[in-house]
Amino acid sequence: MSDTQPRSGPRAAHRRFFLFALAGRSRALVLLLALVGQIVLTAVDVGHHMLPSLYHAIVIIAAMVMAADERGHLRTGWLIGGAAIALSVAADLVDTDPVAWVSYLVTVSFYVFVIRLMLGRIFRARDITLDVIGYALCTYVLLGTLWTLLYAPFAVLDPHAFSQPLGGGGRAPGADLIYFSFVTLTTLGYGDISPVAPVVRALAILEALTGTLFLAVLISRLVGGYKSSRNG
Repeated sequence: MSDTQPRSGPRAAHRRFFLFALAGRSRALVLLLALVGQIVLTAVDVGHHMLPSLYHAIVIIAAMVMAADERGHLRTGWLIGGAAIALSVAADLVDTDPVAWVSYLVTVSFYVFVIRLMLGRIFRARDITLDVIGYALCTYVLLGTLWTLLYAPFAVLDPHAFSQPLGGGGRAPGADLIYFSFVTLTTLGYGDISPVAPVVRALAILEALTGTLFLAVLISRLVGGYKSSRNG
């Protein structure tokens, strides 16, 4: 009779916890690899216009699976994310400005939604685990990607918005724009590419503040959570 009953006790609980933690770390790793792969793919310019859309879809799916912690969030995320994927493919196939702009706005909305969810999970966590660290790493890279998207309209519409054209030869952000965004986020400030238009300069200031404050607040949160878990 005992053979037909589900396993319980400390050993079964430890096993369930291990599998759950492993799944969380796997999701974080998949999302992080997808984000890095998307950046590298843009940098090397593979020449196939549908491949970036495929990677874009992988990033959206991985981000939604990792970030959603409630059924309502999951539904909303799949709705926005699914629309972003469909519109991205449509923009590649149809190649018209209205579709491209709608795709852009939906994609930006999705990244804002996911970053908000992930920040909530980071700062609501009682203990500092590898999952929380994975959320933090992915959120930081997502911030750089989001800022790249925010710069994109200015780079495409105004060739003089930056010290050199960064439109990437089309509507999608090019490798130089991604490079500029992450250099600004990390406050490296190489100076080879600089903002010229006033609105782009304002965005660059806000991105630098975002990157600096995110790291400062995150380190404070991690240290505080680690101390509380040790004291508890």
